[in-house]
Amino acid sequence: MTNRNTRPSLLQSPSIPWKRLGPYLLIFLIVPLATFVVGRHLDRQLGLPPFPPFPLNLFSGFTVFFSGLALGVTATRQLYRVGGGLPWGELDASAQSASLVTSGVYAVTRNPMTLGYSVLPGGMGLMFQSLSMALLVPTITLTIMVVWLKGWEEPRLERRFGAPYRAYQQRTPFLLPRLAALLFSD
Repeated sequence: MTNRNTRPSLLQSPSIPWKRLGPYLLIFLIVPLATFVVGRHLDRQLGLPPFPPFPLNLFSGFTVFFSGLALGVTATRQLYRVGGGLPWGELDASAQSASLVTSGVYAVTRNPMTLGYSVLPGGMGLMFQSLSMALLVPTITLTIMVVWLKGWEEPRLERRFGAPYRAYQQRTPFLLPRLAALLFSD
């Protein structure tokens, strides 16, 4: 197991103790299954037609899904490598990051994991031609996450990191990156 005070090498993957397997199962198995079931149910209840048409659904769905997945995984790995923390650090003190992460994807948005993982249901919805999965589920997910981040996580980060976190808040957008930051970043 990696010592929290040392940074793992780029080739080293984080060790996942069994007690931490639950959040990974939730994020990568239970939530996608629930997204599919809820989305299909809502489509039937609302009488929504399949959209977009085949094969556009596959091209657009895979593009959106894997873009969100890449952003979420990149942010998760960066939080672990640079900050020494895991995504559920505000719920489990032993998984909290040891330092404030403000570089890489965190330099263009304060919440790249939320942005990336919130896009996943939209990609699923496009792939499975489900308007509910593509529009309603991501909206609900994003709303819940914004309430959580603003009401719980950001105040705790401000208490933990103080002035450096407040400066980071001032220069970095909450969720959606500024276009100029994406185009002209180093």
